[in-house]
Amino acid sequence: MDREPGLPARADMMRAVCGVTGSADPVLAAAHELAALHERREQLVPGDTSDIDWERARLVCEIDRWVLLRSPKPPTTAPMHTESIGAVVDRMAHFAALTYRALACGAEAELRAAQQRLHELACGYDDLVAEVANGTRRLPDGSDDAPGSGRDQADQHRPGTE
Repeated sequence: MDREPGLPARADMMRAVCGVTGSADPVLAAAHELAALHERREQLVPGDTSDIDWERARLVCEIDRWVLLRSPKPPTTAPMHTESIGAVVDRMAHFAALTYRALACGAEAELRAAQQRLHELACGYDDLVAEVANGTRRLPDGSDDAPGSGRDQADQHRPGTE
């Protein structure tokens, strides 16, 4: 069986959350959609954003599903990260939208703060992807690892679990 492709590199993820399209990769496509949703959310007058937030939650779950399929199963002794890769990507998309908003408004202090936070998140994403790829970090996935919970079905497609 061919090995599933690895998780997107930091540079590719940054391009996706900053609005550059053109990738057939489902994780990058979802990241790009998250960025568009955050941009729409930033433009709304405070009010009901539940439709946007529902769609964001769906995309985060989609990213997490792809991460589960593409990543080796870590040992149960590996430390658990506090959030999923999908959640990290959602936050990156949020700070990319805040960066564009601050740039458009000429808000220099907010621009620097959003750029700094986006850079920090991108570095954290890079570290997390490397740890997941080498099996030294586990991710929360919402399942309890019980039969029928979803993990056993994902393991059928996960590299190294044939």
